[in-house]
Amino acid sequence: MTLEARDYVARLRAAESDPGREEALRRDRVARRRKTVLAVGAGVLLLGGFGYWLSDVTGERPPYEPFGAKVLHEEQWPLEWPYTSDMPFRNSPASGWAGGADAIYVPVPLATGGLSAKEMTAVLEDVKTLLVETNVSEDVLAGAEPTEALALLDPRGVDEAVRKDLVTRFDPEEAYLDESGVRTRGTMTYEVSAAGEMTVHVDYAFVYPLVWARGHEVIPDVPEVSRIAVRRQMTVTSKGGKLVLGGYASEVADHDCAAPKDGYLHPLSAEGRWKAGRSAKGPRVTLAELYDENRVLPSGPGHCVTPTGT
Repeated sequence: MTLEARDYVARLRAAESDPGREEALRRDRVARRRKTVLAVGAGVLLLGGFGYWLSDVTGERPPYEPFGAKVLHEEQWPLEWPYTSDMPFRNSPASGWAGGADAIYVPVPLATGGLSAKEMTAVLEDVKTLLVETNVSEDVLAGAEPTEALALLDPRGVDEAVRKDLVTRFDPEEAYLDESGVRTRGTMTYEVSAAGEMTVHVDYAFVYPLVWARGHEVIPDVPEVSRIAVRRQMTVTSKGGKLVLGGYASEVADHDCAAPKDGYLHPLSAEGRWKAGRSAKGPRVTLAELYDENRVLPSGPGHCVTPTGT
């Protein structure tokens, strides 16, 4: 064995017997493990970032959350995306309806059953006043009480639940009516009995575009609009100068059915509509059913339904 070889072997044996050797090896193992963990972590972050980018460009996100909204004209937006103040009645048949009180048409009566046309018109106008003041009046929609309108009703024929349900109101601290206003559609018909009593049948739907008071913006400077649809079917008879309520039914859609009964209707945002549609335990109606003018509502006040396809 050469001198260099003998020296090399001697150094190896000395290193093996060095008391600090095990500690040095331990530190080396720890350092290697740390480097491995860091490398794996960096890989995970890289893959996660790629996954986020991929979901962003492919639109794999909650269906109610717009992406690339500025690229599409709003009329091309999917049904699940929010409505906005630019097109508050997007995808709604109500977009072609008349607005507010002007859409509540009073039929022109012919004298019959001992009643003059003037007397009959006065009853029909009272019914319209009741509908307008409880469903269209901006003051009432913002929380005021329609005291004069409700005074037209004979209180003996109206229980408290129906009396509260007759009025559409929104909490101004939560939402307020968009400047496009209420869209209204329906019918008012009448008949006169042989005894000279006039009965009026009413079936009207009201669609309300609401802006969130706390400012949901879909895209910059374009607030989200939420719609609530209310339908009322009732029969009233004129007796002694008062309107006596007979049959009554109402339905409200896109209202938060789980909200407290505090006298207000509470709109659902696009996210809220999507979640309500997934978890709804109550009645559900299709968009076609919701706007079907021939559909008869179940008797009674306050039927809250979740529309599908909106």
